[in-house]
Amino acid sequence: MGRVDWDNAVSVVTGAGSGIGRSIAQSMASRGARVVVTDIEADAAEAVATEIRAAGGTAIAVQVDVADYDAVAALADRAYAEYGRVDVLCNNAGVTMRPYRAVWDASAADFTWMMQINYFGVVNGLLAFVPRMRAQSGHKHIVNTSSMATLDEVPGHGMYTASKAAVDGISDVLRAELIDQGDDFGVTVLYPGQVTTRIATSERLRAAGERSDARQVKAYERRSEPKTHALPLDPDVVGDMVIHAIDNDLRYCLTHPAPAEELRARTEAWIAGHVPATATTG
Repeated sequence: MGRVDWDNAVSVVTGAGSGIGRSIAQSMASRGARVVVTDIEADAAEAVATEIRAAGGTAIAVQVDVADYDAVAALADRAYAEYGRVDVLCNNAGVTMRPYRAVWDASAADFTWMMQINYFGVVNGLLAFVPRMRAQSGHKHIVNTSSMATLDEVPGHGMYTASKAAVDGISDVLRAELIDQGDDFGVTVLYPGQVTTRIATSERLRAAGERSDARQVKAYERRSEPKTHALPLDPDVVGDMVIHAIDNDLRYCLTHPAPAEELRARTEAWIAGHVPATATTG
């Protein structure tokens, strides 16, 4: 397994107009990578690309809605036309909703919108880029952004957790497939905890009539204690965490300590869940 040659690398980062994506794009550019900064908000993408260029880096900005496969395919065309290759793909764009709500208090449109961006945005990136990246020489790497919500249940956040759990599943299988095929390709799942980004305001991107503040959404009344991964973290530090994960070919990159006790309890429950057929027959 090789390593990314940052001085000659080309990186594509979605959702890079602010927050975690911006931090990733800047960290990669600071190491010499040429960065394609993408965001659904064109002005935000251009602002980050301008910051990178002002610091001496190389970047272009592309407006893209990751929920639209044709737009993501056009992004791939643009990246390859501009630079001839893509070495690192970060499927980072994501959304959430406020207020938190119980699964039964969400609408079908809520679930659909969340999945279209958080999960199918990743799928569209993989379909548009991976075949071309596999055909390249050298080491390639993919980073898919999930959430620590998938590692430790967060009541009221079921829709978001479900969309990110789908990212976990496809990432783990993709990694296994690339290994099985002998590709020089790494896959990392990024698990942010409470990183202080604009994601809580992401419903600004929805049609006005579908936004939670335009409906009488019942807020979830949480009865459990806040999780350790709810401690706020500045997004500017996350980019270097991701670089470290790529350089060391880590399967997972967590911004906060893993909820070890909860993960152990879940694993024990899985193990206990298998009852041999002979034990269930009288």
